[in-house]
Amino acid sequence: MKKKIILNSVIVTLIIINSFVIYLLVVPNDSKRLEKVYIKNIFSSDKSIAVWVQDAEEEEWHEASNRDSWPSPTTHGFVGAECTDSDGAEIDYHNILQFNLSTYHATIDTKNSIYCTLYFAKGRPVSQALEETKGSTLNLSSAVDGMYRYKGTTTAVNNNYICFGTSDKIECLANPDTYMFRIIGITSEERTANNGQYVMWKKGQLKIIKATPSAKEQKWGSSSSDSSPWDSSQAKSHVTSWYNTNIKNKQPNGTYWDSIVTEQRWYNADQTSAPGTTEPTGSQSAVSKVALMYATDFNNASTGTSSWLYVKNGWSTSSSLTGNSLYEWTMTRYGYSFDTSGFGAWRVISSGILAWGGVNPSYAVRPIMYLQSDINLTGDGSTTDPFRITTKNNA
Repeated sequence: MKKKIILNSVIVTLIIINSFVIYLLVVPNDSKRLEKVYIKNIFSSDKSIAVWVQDAEEEEWHEASNRDSWPSPTTHGFVGAECTDSDGAEIDYHNILQFNLSTYHATIDTKNSIYCTLYFAKGRPVSQALEETKGSTLNLSSAVDGMYRYKGTTTAVNNNYICFGTSDKIECLANPDTYMFRIIGITSEERTANNGQYVMWKKGQLKIIKATPSAKEQKWGSSSSDSSPWDSSQAKSHVTSWYNTNIKNKQPNGTYWDSIVTEQRWYNADQTSAPGTTEPTGSQSAVSKVALMYATDFNNASTGTSSWLYVKNGWSTSSSLTGNSLYEWTMTRYGYSFDTSGFGAWRVISSGILAWGGVNPSYAVRPIMYLQSDINLTGDGSTTDPFRITTKNNA
């Protein structure tokens, strides 16, 4: 009887063990099936990862000689990836790949049945990219107010789109409110302020503006009698908050994109007469990386009575906006005048011209930034193939 009980116990134990083994073989175990692969140091010989590079804008893509490492960041930048399963069905690589562009490192969580190709492009220097795609809208023969500028035409400007925050064309086009910007121009010289005590900008820097508003209803200041300059304005608080959230502190690659934007001392002089083509330089703001367009940026983009900033043909607010959002703030303050009751700021109004008014109304704002001069670009600046930043430093 005792032997029978022991035998039955052994049988039951064997059944349990056998069932557990079958469970391990049949039930998926994601922690076992999932492998981590590290670009730059890939610790797996699995052939589910491929690195392809493009050495010039028009050249064919080819597989890198060393598929296990990130191409040199001084010559090639990440511009996208494609992932498919064993049946060839496309998988969103954002769900699999995690990149740190500042350290040139990527962690890839992938099953063996998933195949990913990472693409790295060389691009070309900014001045070359703009020269090749300038058409009739970028004046590279003469500079106005320290910059070669895109100018409005009778038709839409379609060669100054640039992605910022991603170098992946598909991601940029799918999320234009997040990543799409327009190029106002490229600086033609190094400019200093306060008798050369500090550099305002270097030659070859792009000045870009967000293609869509970061806010459709934003006050410049608290009241029309507010004498506070730009540094204490509500508009500056807004664009600073936008920059910190969407660029500087955005994970995982905010540090990388923040490093491409240069700090500036923005002009902050009152303009009590109609703005011309040169921004007043009587005073400068505190150092910051983001601001709004100057009133003269608007004027220098215009051709006659039409302007590139106007809704019809350029980089102003969309005609689909409602109410006061057809208006857009500049950062140029109007200042005090004897025939007014207080202070104001210049804005673009719905008819496509500059006008000044009190700082209290809520209008659209779009952040402005200056980018480093030593970056490379790919793309042609069109709406379907916008410029993308491939490397932070020229080789």
